[in-house]
Amino acid sequence: MSKKIMIFILAMIFIIPANSVAIERSEQITVFKKRLKEIIQQGILPIIDVEYHHGGKIENERLISRMDDNGVALTWLGPNEKLGSGESIRLYKLYPDRFVPTTVHGDGKLWHSSDKGFLEKLAKDAKSGKYFAMGEFEARHYQSSTNNRNVHMPVDSEAMQVVFALSSETGMPFLLHHEAEDKLLPELERMLVKYPKAKVIWCHVGRNRNPATWKQFTKADGVRALIKKYPNLYFDLVQSKPGSKYHGTGYVDAIMYEISNWGIALDPEWKKLFEEFPDRFVIGSDINTGRFDNYDRVMDTFRTIVFKDLTKAAAEKIAFKNAWKLMTGREWED
Repeated sequence: MSKKIMIFILAMIFIIPANSVAIERSEQITVFKKRLKEIIQQGILPIIDVEYHHGGKIENERLISRMDDNGVALTWLGPNEKLGSGESIRLYKLYPDRFVPTTVHGDGKLWHSSDKGFLEKLAKDAKSGKYFAMGEFEARHYQSSTNNRNVHMPVDSEAMQVVFALSSETGMPFLLHHEAEDKLLPELERMLVKYPKAKVIWCHVGRNRNPATWKQFTKADGVRALIKKYPNLYFDLVQSKPGSKYHGTGYVDAIMYEISNWGIALDPEWKKLFEEFPDRFVIGSDINTGRFDNYDRVMDTFRTIVFKDLTKAAAEKIAFKNAWKLMTGREWED
């Protein structure tokens, strides 16, 4: 066998799988776009939910029914550690016009123990070309109503550097849960500088759980400063019910709302921020098995308060166009 023929065969071995993945991805994007346009044609503003925690206990048809009732076109379906990333692929194949292949969330024992096997599997999944996004990875997480985790995986830890590096290498976005304490912000900022190509979605912006320790970046001006400083930083909006209090402090934590005798509206400063930087915010339900009954309420809050108070252009970007660009690498085209 000649040297030229051998080189050609070896080239084909590596090129054909890559081309196959690219073709499949293009077909997936076409299906996703069709789904979004179907909702738009109904006169409904579609939503892409970037933060759904799949634990395998909610029937798929039940979730899809809630999505349809609330105009949610696509869901980034992030499984838990036990199920593994492959579960998102399996469900995508069953419902290709609803679920977006998403890697496992980093919110369990393997993640918090910096388990090398978990990180190696995550890297393999992320580099496979089969996924459009990575899940939510916990840095600092307070104890909540649905779990007893009170943990801190520093954002600049070895394990987190794996996630940032994978996002930089693959172009896939990932979600970061990090409590906005002033003393914890430097560890995040160091990583945003070190990995400028990483696409980081900081979860639950518009929240302040403790005014004593959350001061620097929980006001609209603080978020604006971060946006101007770090072009690779995005946010999903707080999912808390307006007026609800965080059980740990008794403080009303959804601070982006203004409650008065005339009803509930976006706080003027937060509204100004969303209109000024509409490209930097997305929608995530933060729904898991224990909070599934909140699904309708969360989506209704976004629609009847947030989107209602914004211009059409800003609402469209936050509802689905920004998530579309993050997951596909393409601007939305009507």
